Amino acid sequence: MRKVKVWKNEIVIFLAGALSILLLFSITGAASNNPVGRYQMDIGQRDRTHIVYVIDTATGVVKWADEMGKPFTEMAED
Repeated sequence: MRKVKVWKNEIVIFLAGALSILLLFSITGAASNNPVGRYQMDIGQRDRTHIVYVIDTATGVVKWADEMGKPFTEMAED
């Protein structure tokens, strides 16, 4: 009788651990394909002018940032 009770406790602990890991993945968004970290921005200087450009690391497209509020699709291409 005692072995059955220990066996049931181990199953409950395993299921609780698996559920907590699944919950952690769903909260952090590990299962989704968000473009977080897809873009990199760099600042350079030509003579006395500062330039800001954004690189799409998935496609390699480089665009110049004239205004900081514009989305990547509306920025001027090189």
